[in-house]
Amino acid sequence: MKPVHSWGGQIVTRLTWVRRVRAWTAAGASFLAAAGAAYADDASCTAVVSDAVGRCCVSENPDLWFRADYILWDVTGSDVPALVTSSPAGTPLAQAGTLGGPATTVLSGHETINDHWRSGFALSGGYVIDRCLGLSVVGDYFNAGRDSTGFTAGPNTGEIIARPFFNTQSGLPDRELVDVPSELAGNVRVSSYEDFQGAGAGLQACLWSCCDPCTGSGRQLLVVGGYRFYQHDSALNITENLQVLPGTTSPLVPGTTISIADRFGAENEFHGGELGLQGRIQRAEWWVDGMALLAVGGNRRSVTVDGSTVNAVPNVGTASYQGGLLTSSATNIGHYSDTEAAVIPRFRLGAGCQVTNYLGVHVGYNVIIWDDVAQAAEHLPPGLAVDPRNLPPIQAGGGPDPAFPGIQDSTIVAHGFDVGLDLTF
Repeated sequence: MKPVHSWGGQIVTRLTWVRRVRAWTAAGASFLAAAGAAYADDASCTAVVSDAVGRCCVSENPDLWFRADYILWDVTGSDVPALVTSSPAGTPLAQAGTLGGPATTVLSGHETINDHWRSGFALSGGYVIDRCLGLSVVGDYFNAGRDSTGFTAGPNTGEIIARPFFNTQSGLPDRELVDVPSELAGNVRVSSYEDFQGAGAGLQACLWSCCDPCTGSGRQLLVVGGYRFYQHDSALNITENLQVLPGTTSPLVPGTTISIADRFGAENEFHGGELGLQGRIQRAEWWVDGMALLAVGGNRRSVTVDGSTVNAVPNVGTASYQGGLLTSSATNIGHYSDTEAAVIPRFRLGAGCQVTNYLGVHVGYNVIIWDDVAQAAEHLPPGLAVDPRNLPPIQAGGGPDPAFPGIQDSTIVAHGFDVGLDLTF
């Protein structure tokens, strides 16, 4: 259970976001109203059709519409420490591959991963259920696409390949050897991915509208409310395959094979309600539109830490263990979850053109901000601290490392472009 001051800080953060989004929404509404007033005296707005309460009730508006988009978005990634290193052949093995060691080079890690632009798609649509009230049922889905990375080193590179860590038993930087000329032939692979998608369904109602059915020009402000779903998943996997060579100077039996895996995964699912405004200003066949929405609900976060080691010794047999280099059944392996309150704002600004009576084209820019997201790479042991006594096969007297750091919070910002088609009927 989190301490009271932690919950208090979360409440203050949520209220701060609510105030910000209220201000942004009010600014957007003021802009749309000002834009409408700017040409309220224009002849295009003198022949409006309105209902009894002054809202526009135009028979030209479509009963059914559908939108399909190609989206190009960037989503915030994760910072990872150095995961794979190398040293020149001939480097003393006690120093080879250690961080801070002579001529040690970082081959993988010490960077931000899964923060590239990626391609995806979005679909949305709606159907009018009360024309004079401007009331419609609406729904949407988007998938920002998967951003994945991969790195492989070895075998037989002519260099010494290693995986660095901090040895809490000795109190010194250390490494696990992966590929050593004439001693050990091995490869290491680091792979990761990140997915982001969302969906919603609800009602849309007209708050204010002014239009000229003769020219097609007008302005409209809508309120949108309903259910909102977001999902963000990520994973980081490190695997090794090693074979002891006949020239080894270690106590390992030549021909022994060792397979090691460390796996970290995180899932986030948001379910909640969403409320906001949409506005549109049209001049003949051209239009600009905007959207400001706020979703409030709960974010279910799950983190899984797992690992394995398989040793096959000639003429002896095979032994399997739970745990790798950065994972141990004695410390951090397990499944962890919690639920956090979440406030997620979403914005869009776009423009488009009505090409025919039934077909339009549009382009836009989108922003989604999601706090307290768990990402896989944030759950490596802090400082890559490892007590070798906790690694397979586990020995007595090991400390708390490799430790689980608790579910870590990060803020992701998903933003980017959409371009697509509007079909109206």
